[in-house]
Amino acid sequence: MTPLLAASAPQTATGYLYELLRAFGASPGTARHVQDLLLRPVTVLIIIVVAAVVAHLGSSVIRRSLHSLRTRAEARSDSRREGTPPGRSDAGRLGTVVGRIDMVGRIAANIWRVVVWVIALLSILGVLGIDLAPFVAGATVIGATIGFGAQTLVKDYLSGFLLLAEDQFRIGDDVSTASATGVVEEMTLRVTRLKGDDGTIWYVPNGDIRTLGNTSRASASSHVDVVVPVGTPIDRAGRLIEEAARRAAAASPLDAFCTEPPSLLGVEDVDAANVTFRVALHTVPGQGAPVARAVRAAVTGELVEAGFLPPVLSPPPAPPPPSRPGAPPRA
Repeated sequence: MTPLLAASAPQTATGYLYELLRAFGASPGTARHVQDLLLRPVTVLIIIVVAAVVAHLGSSVIRRSLHSLRTRAEARSDSRREGTPPGRSDAGRLGTVVGRIDMVGRIAANIWRVVVWVIALLSILGVLGIDLAPFVAGATVIGATIGFGAQTLVKDYLSGFLLLAEDQFRIGDDVSTASATGVVEEMTLRVTRLKGDDGTIWYVPNGDIRTLGNTSRASASSHVDVVVPVGTPIDRAGRLIEEAARRAAAASPLDAFCTEPPSLLGVEDVDAANVTFRVALHTVPGQGAPVARAVRAAVTGELVEAGFLPPVLSPPPAPPPPSRPGAPPRA
């Protein structure tokens, strides 16, 4: 064979087994066939074992990583500032959060296993001598088409996965986004459903949630403005308002919703006829408005009793309904 033909001749794969068989007198073709028959099954078996180990280890790492999120959620739910007032159970909300974290862990672990086994399958096909070029080319074209056409959908699902994993809000929380405000009624990996104060149902894609405000975490603050006529002694009125607000907040059932005693901030506004005092309230999430209304009513009643406000006149009684024609007059 000439050097040119020798350089252009196909190079055959050799190895230790091939050299061993050649040393025992086997022909080159026989040595290659025996090597392929013995090494290919062993290679396939090694790929399967490695894929099983990697899939198991990856799933374990994912579950352990999300377990820390579950622990933090449980710790936050045990805090009085985090949710419901003392004596009220938060087991339902905590169960929802824990269940969602477990669901996210299962989804992530399953995705990891699918990816590992797909790679293992392609590797096995390559070992068996199957040409993967058409398959890879077709998969690339299909993947690029889906990627360009469904990038918004992928963004929504990825954002939903992160929202669930990070526990940014829960079912029943009052949240505000750039496009909607309301109570979270349902959340999936693609969309979050909110119910506004006027009853409007908002469907917000998770990919559109870039900025989120959650008013159902930690404590809530609200203000009560109390108006008294000009000429009322400022010091006496201020002390009376603060004491009345604290007594109202310490009485049942408001004491279960107040995290701190009310505090008088001082005079908020003055005009030609009235002086406005402002009282700060600290309540559990979602109870600021009801507590403010109850405190305002209690403070107004004590101001009336002290003579700082005129008595609140009750509306006149409603007139009786007209009698039907021919009916005897009412007594």
